[in-house]
Amino acid sequence: MQLTDFARKVPEDVWTLFAPLLPPVIWCGNGCPPYDNRECLHAVLYVLVTGIGWRMLPPGFPSYKTVQRRLKVWLARDAFRTAWSHLAHRYDALQGINWDEVLLDGSKKPAKKRGEQTGPSPVDRGKCGTALHLACDARAMPLGVVVTGANANDGCQTEDVLQALVVYPPVAESPVPCLDPRDFPRAQADGAYGNGPSQERARRAGFRLQAPKRGKAQPGVGKIRNAVERCHNFFAQFGRVFRRFDRSARRYLGWLELAACIILLRSGFVS
Repeated sequence: MQLTDFARKVPEDVWTLFAPLLPPVIWCGNGCPPYDNRECLHAVLYVLVTGIGWRMLPPGFPSYKTVQRRLKVWLARDAFRTAWSHLAHRYDALQGINWDEVLLDGSKKPAKKRGEQTGPSPVDRGKCGTALHLACDARAMPLGVVVTGANANDGCQTEDVLQALVVYPPVAESPVPCLDPRDFPRAQADGAYGNGPSQERARRAGFRLQAPKRGKAQPGVGKIRNAVERCHNFFAQFGRVFRRFDRSARRYLGWLELAACIILLRSGFVS
């Protein structure tokens, strides 16, 4: 399914996923009947894919203020993260996640209107930007994301990213009093994570971190890192993610959560 198909209409499998998660619209019988959730979800998907401003919604969609109010309610209920979690668990049940190949990486995005969780970007001449700290598996399917300012160090976010996963490794059937760190699932990252504090953060999150020390080459690292780079490219296809126009960090995180749902649905792994 092409990405533009999500902007033209709400596919049935997408609506089947979101319909039970969105609170029902109640009409008291006064004034015009409210738009239903499917029409508002279509407008949200259109804005996510195209990246247009709210005021530029084409005729035929609900009012942008109506869509914004509905989106605020959905974000308060964590509807998009819940849908992402459902899809990730289905993906794990159908395809299986290799918990020894969880990949971590950060990416900088411009933040045109500044706002929460933004800062001077070291890769864009100090312009205001935001950073996406991403965790994915070896098939480039997103498992967790954290939003910070562009000036935040990638390694300092290790614990937060691993704790933000929407699906977790299976728990041992017979728990032991003292866990051996060598039995932890393995996360892999680049040189930005190759220091002792980052490895300690990973251990606190229940993972052991494998990363080359800064300035030292690691054979075959390009092949390992290919999946997380592709996952970042998947997110960059969404106009509302590629450039951040939202001052609210929670709303921008909501766009990422909805984009992760579409990435999983498009992959064919959860069908």
